[in-house]
Amino acid sequence: MKKIYLIIMLLFPLLTTETKAANLAERPFWINGYFKEASNSYIEVVSASGNDFQEAREKAAREIVKRRSLATGADVRVSINNQNLTITSEHNLIVKARVIDEYVEHTYNGYRVYILVQTAKNPTYDYEPVNISDYYGLSARAFIPGMAQIYKGSKIKGTSIIITEILSIAGIIICENQRSSYKNKIIEQPKFAKEYSNKATNWETGRNIAIGAAACVYAYNIIDAIVAKGKKRIIIGKTDKEKFAISPYVSTNATGISFAFHF
Repeated sequence: MKKIYLIIMLLFPLLTTETKAANLAERPFWINGYFKEASNSYIEVVSASGNDFQEAREKAAREIVKRRSLATGADVRVSINNQNLTITSEHNLIVKARVIDEYVEHTYNGYRVYILVQTAKNPTYDYEPVNISDYYGLSARAFIPGMAQIYKGSKIKGTSIIITEILSIAGIIICENQRSSYKNKIIEQPKFAKEYSNKATNWETGRNIAIGAAACVYAYNIIDAIVAKGKKRIIIGKTDKEKFAISPYVSTNATGISFAFHF
């Protein structure tokens, strides 16, 4: 029994280790490469180096034109104004693109710029909403120990919750079996009743501690699944927050809470 609780005590600090480590990371996850074709646009990463920041940016923007096969051999001038790309040419070349996110690194000879960009397949098409979010929303996974954490990308935390919950439940079963065994021995061997009673009480205490540990881990699992941020991801389309809305309402006949789901 002591070994079980020692393992639980060793595992419990791991429940928050991965979240702290993730918060230390500064480089965005998408700079290692990302590409997604949506209905109206392409979302991808381009990068380029330059002697100064503006040069690196403009080179990256030119790469967007080149990669999407929109370059026609014409003399194209590319610039970035805030989050919008402007492509000018003496020919009929029209490109519609926008910057979703950007990351700049200092190099030994200048700058390297990484741009997460959305390019419309046709200049007349509207962009799909694109968000970089660590919000995942509440799901049924929250009620299964560790599943919500693994889904959000916190594999160490999720695995630790699963193992801790399993060990706590195992502790409950073992302690209860031993308690019941000593209770039966009191009836079978009355002359050792006092000794068996003390042991039964000890195992009962162990069982109660295991129940408390299992309950605490399960409660932590649900709270963490609701409030903890997950690994950042790129969401194309409406987010869960935008799709689902809860708001109070008051009318002449009733008051309550309204739920709305936007498709």
